[in-house]
Amino acid sequence: MRSETPSFVTELPLKTTSADEATILIRLDTGRQLYHACLGEALERLGLIQQSKEYQEIQKLPKTINGKQKKERTKAFNDLNRKEGFTDYDIQHYATGIRNSWMEEHIHAHIAQKLATRAFKAVQKKAFGKAKNVRFKGKNQMDSLEGKNNETGLIFRDNSLYWSGLEIPCIIDQDNDLIAYGLNHKVKYCRIVRRKINGKNRFYLQLVNEGTPCQNPKNKIGTEGVGLDVGTGTIATVADTKATLKQFCGELIPDQKKKRKLQRKLDRSLRATNPDNYNKNGTVKKGKKFKKSNRYKTISKDLAETDRILAAHRKSLHGKDINEIIAMGTQIKTEKVSYKGWQKRYGRSINMRAPSMFMNSLKRKAENAGGYLFEFPTPTTKLSQICHICEQAVKKPLSKRWHICCGIRMQRDLYSAFLAKCVDKETSALDLARAKDLWQGLESILSDAISRAKQTAIGKVCPTSFGFKGIQSQSGSLVNPVRIISEAMDAVIPLDESHRELI
Repeated sequence: MRSETPSFVTELPLKTTSADEATILIRLDTGRQLYHACLGEALERLGLIQQSKEYQEIQKLPKTINGKQKKERTKAFNDLNRKEGFTDYDIQHYATGIRNSWMEEHIHAHIAQKLATRAFKAVQKKAFGKAKNVRFKGKNQMDSLEGKNNETGLIFRDNSLYWSGLEIPCIIDQDNDLIAYGLNHKVKYCRIVRRKINGKNRFYLQLVNEGTPCQNPKNKIGTEGVGLDVGTGTIATVADTKATLKQFCGELIPDQKKKRKLQRKLDRSLRATNPDNYNKNGTVKKGKKFKKSNRYKTISKDLAETDRILAAHRKSLHGKDINEIIAMGTQIKTEKVSYKGWQKRYGRSINMRAPSMFMNSLKRKAENAGGYLFEFPTPTTKLSQICHICEQAVKKPLSKRWHICCGIRMQRDLYSAFLAKCVDKETSALDLARAKDLWQGLESILSDAISRAKQTAIGKVCPTSFGFKGIQSQSGSLVNPVRIISEAMDAVIPLDESHRELI
């Protein structure tokens, strides 16, 4: 088995002609049809496995023994999968077989095998219960194809892409240090990506390079332990010498409002064009086909562009927040949260801010920097309920945004981040003794973070999850701003300047 080496991606725009674009679109659609064939075959083989008597017998075996996974059960499932041909190699062999047709002209063997692997992994998620079903891609929805090496199929050589008769030059920015860094590293394999920008296709070549990503000298790597609490609208971080409390991706709200307006326009256009497809109460009649006007198609393009801009903006904000956390430290501790459960209650907020994507990126960057992201279970720690002084856990409703107990009055998210910093990595239990020792030095730092958050919130619509009342009325007018500033300043406990860092 090949040893895995670290990788990073270098993206280069392609200088395509109209003929090149037409050929690439044909190959992308051919890849989509091959992917669908592999997806259907993998689903069929999974269905046969789940209907077999051997599968039913293996299901009855215990999953764990004394808290450890039972290897005999796993081995029995693997043997059954090999017997029925439900493995990555078998699906790749199937893809190679159906490629020996008209597809051979458009899809290289390595690309076909990668598509088969993608299909197998999608069905495997369903087999493991991680997904309810797989998704078949519609027309023009296959946006990427990749090879297995840089020697056949998709080839990057002499600053150009060579792909089965196509020779497309790459646009290389000579002044970009990140691109220069990527071009100086070995290319493992290539990936072609199609994006729609302002309704037009743009093609990019992604070089999967061997090595570690380029480290921006402006982004420092801290050495402190960090407690993190990410909510649906707030993010709180507590390190040894600094703490922050701010709105999570608050800058995305204007983009989200623009998206909502376009969605309402689409709905009005669809209803005006197809009045007979709706009941009197406004609901859609079943089995009706909808006609889409030219105005509807134009608004759809605007909505797609808005989604693209929102996603790019969100990714940028995620990166900014992650760099700030890594600058504090790379040993990060936080609660393990079910983001799927959050989607049921806070669907719009989760869709806009994507906390799960944020945590995955944070984990990857922390590990690349030599640290870790430790996620501990919430039922055993109960950080939002417990007091580290009296050691009593009192259940609080979500509407209660402040922890008030034993003379402590602290914002709930900040206090949870402080307690997360005190969780033992080996036992996943809250170390109350350590929390008591750290509290004396960190209480003033947490209070300082609250005062900065209050000052930042003046003149803005403050999220209710902060628990700050009186910052701004719903009409947008300020409510006693002078009193608020004085209260925020009074909340700061004096601290030796050598032990405090404002951010």
